[in-house]
Amino acid sequence: ARPAATGYAKGVPMGRDLAPRPGDGAAPVFLVQAARDPGTPAKPGAKLQRIQIVKAWPGEGGVLHQRVVDVAGGPNDAAVDTASCATSGPGHDALCGTWRDDAFDPAQGAVYYARVVENPTCRYSTYECNALPAERRPPSCGDPAVPKTIQERAWTSPIWYEPAPRG
Repeated sequence: ARPAATGYAKGVPMGRDLAPRPGDGAAPVFLVQAARDPGTPAKPGAKLQRIQIVKAWPGEGGVLHQRVVDVAGGPNDAAVDTASCATSGPGHDALCGTWRDDAFDPAQGAVYYARVVENPTCRYSTYECNALPAERRPPSCGDPAVPKTIQERAWTSPIWYEPAPRG
């Protein structure tokens, strides 16, 4: 009932190192929780779409591997009208979930972090273009190469895992 207290008692907070896992090499379990920014009455915050865990680990020849897992929420039909910047569709005020790294190898170093993804909103340049009369808008306002929307992301400090020295 108190996830943060349990996490501190049995785990590590973001930005810390997981202890080496000798013996059975039990896979780590991650608890993630996020609440949306309510914003202001004039500019409300976007609803949350999903929380992801990103795992990265070094491979042969120094190649970095990455795995991204949706832990809570997921793809949805949220949309934004770029003419008015009004948002529509489903989303979440808060998300919470757990994930176990079933591919965990206690002999392989890794780094984990959580990423929270909001529903799409207008990009700052779209707000600026929309605020101008049509005849005063610079060419970039109509340039299809300039994205009109963005999905804001927040991420945590990483949690590091380094295997116990061999020998």
